Amino acid sequence: MTRSVRRPPARAAARRRPPDAGSMTVETVMLAPVLLLFLMFLVGAGRVVEAQGEVNGAARDAARAASVQRTRAEAESAAAETAKAALSGECDPQVGLSGTEWKEGGVVHVAVTCELNLDFLGFGAARRMKGTSVAPLEQFRRVE
Repeated sequence: MTRSVRRPPARAAARRRPPDAGSMTVETVMLAPVLLLFLMFLVGAGRVVEAQGEVNGAARDAARAASVQRTRAEAESAAAETAKAALSGECDPQVGLSGTEWKEGGVVHVAVTCELNLDFLGFGAARRMKGTSVAPLEQFRRVE
């Protein structure tokens, strides 16, 4: 006589899962917002670094443009126009020439300040960026 062994149906075997089944899905759902915040932080930090470079470049260009002018008033005007053109509508820069020695062999100190808007990240914040540069005035050129 042969004895038959009774096997459980296939569906019943499929229902039995290990105790940690589905934990990977839960971990992914919990880590997704953290990863998204980290990516947003990286984008924001990159934008701040890029904007600082742009403001420093605008200050350098403004100092050079101011150093080739004959009068201080022309230098201030040229520096403001050059900084505005260099930042190309990213912000409305404030340009200052404090510390400038307007004489033969003197130097032009230019400070450019700009507000960086970080609203695109959802933070609702702005950061003030400041760039400075110094350019020499020629020794044998007449300045007024």
